[in-house]
Amino acid sequence: MLHKIQETIAQLERDKSIHVLYACESGSRAWGISSPDSDYDVRFIYVHQLDWYLSLCNRKDTITVQSDEADLDMTGWDLRKTLQLMKKSNAAPLEWMNSPIVYHEAPDFLRRFRKIGDTCFSPNAMNYHYLSMAKKFYDNCSGEEAVKLKTWFYALRTALNARWIVEKEEMPPIVFKDALSLIAPHIKKDLLALMALKGTKNEDFLFEKEATLLQLIKESIAIAEAGKTDLRGSKVNMLEMDKFFQRMIPKPNKNDYKGAKKSTSFTV
Repeated sequence: MLHKIQETIAQLERDKSIHVLYACESGSRAWGISSPDSDYDVRFIYVHQLDWYLSLCNRKDTITVQSDEADLDMTGWDLRKTLQLMKKSNAAPLEWMNSPIVYHEAPDFLRRFRKIGDTCFSPNAMNYHYLSMAKKFYDNCSGEEAVKLKTWFYALRTALNARWIVEKEEMPPIVFKDALSLIAPHIKKDLLALMALKGTKNEDFLFEKEATLLQLIKESIAIAEAGKTDLRGSKVNMLEMDKFFQRMIPKPNKNDYKGAKKSTSFTV
C-alpha cells in the first residue's frame, strides 16, 4: 500500500501541478485500533506555484482521491487552507502533524510545521471539539440497540482525549493505547483486550452495550466538562505563520519575468 500511496502522490503532482509537502495516516490505523477491512485514510498537504495564489479567482483548495478497490481514501488540503484552519486550533492538521505513520515528507517540512502547530494548539478549542464528539458517540452507545465496535472506540477516544486536555493541557496522544494511562489498570486491561478483538473483526461488527465502558465514557466527559472553563486559548504568532507559508511556496526563476520557459523550484 505504501507504494500505491506514493505512486498516487507522484501522479497528483504531475496532473495537478502541485507539490505535496506531507502525507500521513489519519484514521484508525494511525490510532492503533484498525480492523482487518479498515480503509487507509491518507491526508496530505500541498502547495501550488506562486501564480495560483496571486489570482483573484476563488479556487478549489482541496483534492480528493478514492479507490474502493484499494481501500484508499485520500484527501489533501492546500497549505493556505491548512494554516488558516490550524490557527483556529482545528483538530485535523494538529492531529496530522503528530501521526505515527508518515507516507511522504518534503525535506524538513514536518519540523517546521510542528513548530507552527504547537503555537496554534488551544486547549479550550480542542477540548470543545473532542467533548462535543464524545457526547454524540456516548448517546449512540447508550441506546437500546447494539452499535458497531468502531463507534465504541470513537466514543472512548474522544472522551479520553477531552479528559487528557483538561488534566494535562497538552495535545492528546494520537495512538489510542497511550491515552489509557489516564484510567485504572483493571479497566486498561479490559480495553487492551477489546482492542485485540477489534483487530480481528470487520468494521460492521456489532458490540452490545457494556456498563463499565459506558461509565468510563460518562466519567471522562464529566471531568472534561468540569475543567473546560479553566483552559487557555492558543498563542498564534501570525508573523511566523506567514513566513512559514511564504517559505513553502515555490519561487519562480528570474527568467520567468522575461517570458522565458518556467523552471519553478520546489525546494523547501
